[in-house]
Amino acid sequence: MTRTVNQFYGRRSSMRHSAKVRPISMPLEPLKETHRMDPQERLFMEAVERGDKHTVVRCLMGPNPINVNCTNMLGRSAIQIAVDNENTELVEVLLKQEGVKIGNALLYAIQEGVYRIVEMLVDHPSITREMLGSDSTKLINTCDESSDFSPDISPVMLAAYCNQFEILQLLLFRGAKIERPHQLSCSCKHCQEQVHEDSLRHSLFRINTYRALASPAWISLTSSDPILTSFKLSWELDKLALRENEFKDMYLDLTKQCKQFSCDLLDQCRSSEEVIAVLNKDVDNDSDEEYGAINCEKLTLSRLKLGLKYEQKQFISHPHCQQLLTSIWYEGLPGWRKRNGFTKFLICIGLICLLPCMAVYYLIFPRSKIGQLLRSPFMKFLSHSASFSVFLFLLTCASTDISSSPNREMFRGPPPSELEWLIVFWVTGFIWAECKQIWEEGFKAYVRQWWNWLDFIMLSLYLATFSLRIVGFVQIESGKYGSRIMARKDWPLMDPTLISEGLFAMANVFSFARIIYLFQANQHLGPLQISLGCMLIDIAKFLFIFFLVLISFACGLNQLYWYYNPSRQSTTSTDAFYTLESSFVTLFWSLFSLTQLKDIKIADGQYFTELMGELLFMAYHIMAIIVLINMLIAMMSNSFQVVENHADMEWKFSRTKLWMSYFDEGSTLPPPFNLIISPKSVYYSLRGIKASLWKSFARGGYYTDRTKAYEGTIKRPTYNGDPYCIQPRPDELRYQDVMRRLVTRYIHQTKKQLRQDGVNEDDLLEIKQDISSLRYELREDRKHEAGWKDSKMENLKKEIIHTIKGNHGSLSHSASMEGSETIREGSLSQGDLESLKREIISSLRMEIRDVAREAYLSSPPMYNGGLSSDMLPNLNSELYHTHLYTQL
Repeated sequence: MTRTVNQFYGRRSSMRHSAKVRPISMPLEPLKETHRMDPQERLFMEAVERGDKHTVVRCLMGPNPINVNCTNMLGRSAIQIAVDNENTELVEVLLKQEGVKIGNALLYAIQEGVYRIVEMLVDHPSITREMLGSDSTKLINTCDESSDFSPDISPVMLAAYCNQFEILQLLLFRGAKIERPHQLSCSCKHCQEQVHEDSLRHSLFRINTYRALASPAWISLTSSDPILTSFKLSWELDKLALRENEFKDMYLDLTKQCKQFSCDLLDQCRSSEEVIAVLNKDVDNDSDEEYGAINCEKLTLSRLKLGLKYEQKQFISHPHCQQLLTSIWYEGLPGWRKRNGFTKFLICIGLICLLPCMAVYYLIFPRSKIGQLLRSPFMKFLSHSASFSVFLFLLTCASTDISSSPNREMFRGPPPSELEWLIVFWVTGFIWAECKQIWEEGFKAYVRQWWNWLDFIMLSLYLATFSLRIVGFVQIESGKYGSRIMARKDWPLMDPTLISEGLFAMANVFSFARIIYLFQANQHLGPLQISLGCMLIDIAKFLFIFFLVLISFACGLNQLYWYYNPSRQSTTSTDAFYTLESSFVTLFWSLFSLTQLKDIKIADGQYFTELMGELLFMAYHIMAIIVLINMLIAMMSNSFQVVENHADMEWKFSRTKLWMSYFDEGSTLPPPFNLIISPKSVYYSLRGIKASLWKSFARGGYYTDRTKAYEGTIKRPTYNGDPYCIQPRPDELRYQDVMRRLVTRYIHQTKKQLRQDGVNEDDLLEIKQDISSLRYELREDRKHEAGWKDSKMENLKKEIIHTIKGNHGSLSHSASMEGSETIREGSLSQGDLESLKREIISSLRMEIRDVAREAYLSSPPMYNGGLSSDMLPNLNSELYHTHLYTQL
């Protein structure tokens, strides 16, 4: 056993020895081996990393200069390290070297945001104008694929999505630009080559380009209309997120960034005039000369309507935007928002009661004060709501037998009653109002609103009802389709009166459901109405899956049961699954427990067939009730929670769409008063005919269109004592001037927020590198000062000795020349001579020390502002460096 143990330990020792002998090599070798580097290059790279400028200069200017483009373990060159450390002095030294390769150093400088370094790199002769743009990215980004930047990242793109405003402006002045990507469906030769070469790189290049185009810095510095640019770009990115769903999250993040930027610009507005200038900008009016004064009497709010079109919910729900809309909405009702709820209710009831009289007065005098009150958006909303409430009351009366004649249920094709004639008038007024809305807004804008679809369905059902009633009346009057009075059970199956009654019932349902549309005006009911709309979309998605499951089980059960379809009347069984139609009906009502288990029993059937039928019926209930119904509940809960999380924004956006339908002039009177032809309508009709004739005879008709766009259709709020209204100013503001102000304020605010951010790890590393560089500079200055001091002292020593020797020789020479014996040898003895020498040397030493101290304190510029002479220790002290670092 001992031998075995010895053999085991011997084998282990041999294995250890072999492990020490054979080095372990990494198959990929991501790092460069340091022992293979030249010692001088290693010293050079360490000096660059530490910021030792003097060592770097000695390595570059020595008898054997170092290659300035050598790299360290990570493959980074000296200039890249200096740029990353933000060492401007080293970058300046390295750029002076011949043959230096900048590589990704410019990208590092842009990422760090050092304007001075970027300017030095851009001005280098090796950097051309084409390298800065997005066309020739491979020329500037020459590192391998393991570098920090993708090969399709250009300097201008990096400066854009890093929001480096000053650097981006510098690159734009140098001629850099970003080429907009082609559409996703583009089939040009260049796009096809890129897709076939590398589809992933092509998609990433598209994303990186849009990251630059969607940055606030790029939009601010390159777009003459930043808000319009952000609107269109966010809409385009939304479409790309749906089509290129592999990168959906990236595109959605860029969409949020664009929407937030437009809100930030609107947030910079400091007056109502600036808000009006932003919201009143026409899309087709780009020049200042074509854009009129913003304090005109009429407003268009074109930019606000465009925000509704592009679904800019954050922009529309912004407080500045909502404040202006509120001022326009309550125009004509001073102090409305300061009253309590009960007072508002009484005022609304009084206005509704006076509405018929005011409507008649408006038809006669449309330009009176009462006419101006009726044209205000809130009064139009109140009058139309009151008119629709009366219409619902008429429908309620028509749905009961209160106004019906005796035996009304037995009349085929009856003539309309007085109540039904009133309903016809109201429906005709609604149809005329919808036609005017389509004419004013356009068919596309009309179709985009879901509530218009509800109105279209409701009015179509009423028109079908009236048409069928007319057909039934004509048939009965002709005498060819039976008698007029007949029991309902004897009526024909497809009698027009029966069909009209069914359609009228459906139209009533849609009419009462339209009340939900008015909930948007209330801050409590509005979010619930929006949640209901989202839940209806979830139900539509759920029904697609549910009907798929229903069809599969209905077909399976019908195939199993149709063999047992009784040929005669059977009292012991039902026809639950004997036909495909009955299978659908039975399975649907079974969800509400309206189908019993005995309904699936087969009279005189096989046991196996009944067993399979029960199993399929059980599987259907498990799939439909336990799985699908709970999935629907979860979907609706999620939709409600999403709306609840952004309830204020969703409600304000939805309310704005409701308000905008009442802002434009026109449709002042509600149905059925809008059917009355007023003198104003005749005047406008004649003027429209004249304008059409003038446009047909004149070339282009530019003047008429331009005047209409200039005047606007929304009345501008005026100052009438209400603090919520806006007082116009006499000066005129232009859109470009206002937008220039907003962009300037946004840039200053962004830079201020960046300066107020806390210190991060990169900042601490930069401070550490600066201290290290300062340390080596102090060492070099200390060496130079010590050498200067030693040489100075040696020179002074030689001069003193020479002076002393010269004095001693002159005294001896004068004594010998006079020949006087009164001066004895002892008067200038050797001791007196040594004492005189020590005294001179001591005094000169003190004087030299003071001069050297003052010269040393005044020569380094870094000591003048930070340290005083009384704070410094003795130059000969060993604690000099410690004291200096303490003061720093």
